[in-house]
Amino acid sequence: MTRFQNYSLLLALTSTTFTFAASVPKTILPDNVITCEPNANCFGKTLYGRKYRVINTPRFTVMVAISREGAYTRADVSIANNTIMPQSLTPEDFRVEVVTPKPRVLLYVPPSDLKDLPVPPTPQPQASATPQIVNSLPPQPSVPDPAQTSIAEGNDADANAKKVASLQAADKAASDHPLEATSLPPNEVTRGRVYFESDKHARLVNVVLPIAGLVFEFPYSMK
Repeated sequence: MTRFQNYSLLLALTSTTFTFAASVPKTILPDNVITCEPNANCFGKTLYGRKYRVINTPRFTVMVAISREGAYTRADVSIANNTIMPQSLTPEDFRVEVVTPKPRVLLYVPPSDLKDLPVPPTPQPQASATPQIVNSLPPQPSVPDPAQTSIAEGNDADANAKKVASLQAADKAASDHPLEATSLPPNEVTRGRVYFESDKHARLVNVVLPIAGLVFEFPYSMK
């Protein structure tokens, strides 16, 4: 074989190799990995003053908000079981992957190992002006008033608003506690905080939550 033939054969092989490499996707994720991306299955939601990212699937609805708290990375997590079977989950399986500037894994920190967490401020009771308002109201007429129906409807609306506020307060109280390992019943929700190690230099991170054979990933930019 001449030198020209050798060169032609080498060029042909090289071209074929580059074409094949260019056709290979850069990242191939397993079918059980669900990443939060701007599409129908992932959206943002503000709850209790925190910005959550939400992944909704037929099996689970998973919400995550991330922040720095003291010497730790804090994730507020909410998981709803949309199936007809109990599903096991444990926060010990969760982790935070630092992508940039230096890749590393921030491991789960159990509640018993947490130290020096900031103490949340105690809400101060507000003075009420109700007695002054009550004293300034005229006496109610004893004759039936057609407006009583509207008043009753208003009272029902107030009762419903108080019920919603009570449920929201209960949800917030539940989210203020550490997330615990559990067998989550069908159509039930569990909420709580999960703490991880911290990296003050982290910029882009990925919160990874393995749950019952699925892996939910939430990319975040730490600013």
